[in-house]
Amino acid sequence: MASLSWQLAQRYRKSRNSNAFIRFIAASSTIGIGLGVAILILALSVMNGFELALKDKLLSVIPHVELQAVSDPIQNWQKKIKPLQLHPGVVAGAPYIKTNTMIRSGAKVKAASLRGIDLQLEQGISALGSFVVAGDLAQISEHQIVLGKGIADEVQAKVGDEVQLMLPQVTADGKLASHKHVSLTVVAIVSIGGQLDYQQAWVDISALGSWLNYPQGAVQGFAFKIDDIFAAPLLSRTLGSMATDYVYMLDWFRIQGHLYNDIQMVRSILYLVLVLVLAVACFNIVATLVMAVREKQGDIAILLTMGMPRSRIVKAFMWLGWLNGLTGTLVGGLVGLLLAWQIEPLFRLITSLTGFSLLDSSIYFVDYVPSHIEPMQVVITIGIALIMSLLATIYPALSASKVQPAFVLGQR
Repeated sequence: MASLSWQLAQRYRKSRNSNAFIRFIAASSTIGIGLGVAILILALSVMNGFELALKDKLLSVIPHVELQAVSDPIQNWQKKIKPLQLHPGVVAGAPYIKTNTMIRSGAKVKAASLRGIDLQLEQGISALGSFVVAGDLAQISEHQIVLGKGIADEVQAKVGDEVQLMLPQVTADGKLASHKHVSLTVVAIVSIGGQLDYQQAWVDISALGSWLNYPQGAVQGFAFKIDDIFAAPLLSRTLGSMATDYVYMLDWFRIQGHLYNDIQMVRSILYLVLVLVLAVACFNIVATLVMAVREKQGDIAILLTMGMPRSRIVKAFMWLGWLNGLTGTLVGGLVGLLLAWQIEPLFRLITSLTGFSLLDSSIYFVDYVPSHIEPMQVVITIGIALIMSLLATIYPALSASKVQPAFVLGQR
């Protein structure tokens, strides 16, 4: 059987005789809490989606850690990379050579970053093959090149077309001496997303070394995939101290860390702003209950004279206020989960209908709104809303219990 306090709260909540303004404020508090909870769940799920997309896309292609020679190329690299690959935390390692180049196809020219790779070893540190949208990446010969989709689109090159590279030739003292022209056939086109598609091209490491006049078998540096991406700064210093050559110690935070930091900053701001929105909605609960107590003073006085304990009056008005918060929280939670679940197809639908996308694939690493629902975040969000709603009822409920029956009834 329901308690007297619960029955009294339900009676007051469903009463149609109460002031219309009080009902309006109560509805506003319920809607405000619901909107706050729904938007917070949606926003946090989208931030989780962007973080997951960053890991699954960019960080599956770019190296987590790099050791790059400062001056002289690294020779006898096969022997030098082995102890580094065996270090705890390192999944795999591969050599590389990189330089800047100009890519020309017909009358179209595009500046790009050219990376020489050993395709067999590169597959251990990069999922480049999974982003191929045209051609085949089974192998890269010395006369072939892999282009990012953005570069291929800008120079209007397709698989099987021939492109020309203009490579810098540097003297022993580091000065630019001349340039070298190389003709290559496009073997594959990859689409990773964002600026990387407009900046990066890949060739065979031995071929690039010969074009840049590297000693036979020498490389510029080592790239590594690690099991904990957040340990990259520390692990880069550890591997750098183990290297026998003079190297720069680089990690993915230096290249793409701003994206991760931006995601975390936006997440923190969202928490702050939306908790404040919930706080404002909870203030409406306080206002609603204060007015309800004033309106129901006569009822409270009669109940007290009939022997009803003041503690039950407190519980009744706490239930009355908390039911608004509970309703708003549960409805907001369901709406937020539904939006977070369907935000990606909804965004694609809006983009297709309007022909305008807020996420330009030439700038951002995704052209859609990703979403990933974390159950614990949903529980915490709902819990915070319920606790704030409950705390908002304490002062008005205590005020209700302090009504003096003799004073109130004497005025009537």
